[in-house]
Amino acid sequence: MKYLRKLSALAVLAVSATLSGCGSDAGSVSAPKAQAAPGIEIPSAIKQAGVVNVAGYMAFPPYRYLDASGKPTGFEIDLAKAVAGRMGVKIEFHSVEFPAIIPAISNGRYDWSLGTLSDTEERRKVVDILDWARPAYVVQVQGSNPHGVDPSHLCGVTFGHLQGSAQAAAFDLLAADCAKHGEPAPKQILFQDPGTQMQALQNNRFDAALQNPPAGAQTQRETKGALIVLPGKVSTIPVDPSGWVFAKGNVELERAVSQAIQSLIQDGTWAKILKDNDFLDYAIVPPTLNTKPTTF
Repeated sequence: MKYLRKLSALAVLAVSATLSGCGSDAGSVSAPKAQAAPGIEIPSAIKQAGVVNVAGYMAFPPYRYLDASGKPTGFEIDLAKAVAGRMGVKIEFHSVEFPAIIPAISNGRYDWSLGTLSDTEERRKVVDILDWARPAYVVQVQGSNPHGVDPSHLCGVTFGHLQGSAQAAAFDLLAADCAKHGEPAPKQILFQDPGTQMQALQNNRFDAALQNPPAGAQTQRETKGALIVLPGKVSTIPVDPSGWVFAKGNVELERAVSQAIQSLIQDGTWAKILKDNDFLDYAIVPPTLNTKPTTF
């Protein structure tokens, strides 16, 4: 029940972040007052201001969300703070509704946006994407896996997902793949909130749930193994490289962020944050820009 209360609290925070609208201030974090680390070239405007303004949809735990006091938290927030630290500037986070992210970056309202936005050809027409993630799906089941669910063969499995979620959309891809190969169709039950969904899984109302890797790992920890993540990725659901969004052609800032990430990779900080949050196996290290290796 403690876990379900926490899920409900996160759901409330998600609604709060969504209602906050485009551009609301989600808080700031001061980086150490120091010059940029060696080898990092800071754009002159940012160097003069001493701050980067970073947008994000702050309703996606454990990547990024607002805690009970309204402070941005999550492992992606930690990654961004580490980047700002290497750049020697303060970072200010701004809560932005998901559909407003690309317009807010392309029109220069913010310097860049957090998120695991899929790097697609259509999006690359208006923005650049620094790909740091390839978040494949995993499968969450009851601790004993009573239905013998196999992540490599999910046709015929009954799933439970949140209505309107990415998992519900991914289920459609899975169902299409099963139909293509003449396999039994999977089934799906939809829920309105994560607490009810996870309680229903524990109560055996459905067999499994597609999960984002860090969210699944967090659920496993919070339920003390009552719900577990099965080993292996779901290979039948395609995933695109995804990452942080920059204004099209903002080469100076893209270079600075990439150089800061490279510095964090070299001393192990980047990998530690990813590993501590069960994401290292789903990361693109080093990141690419518009799916191609950076040349900075």
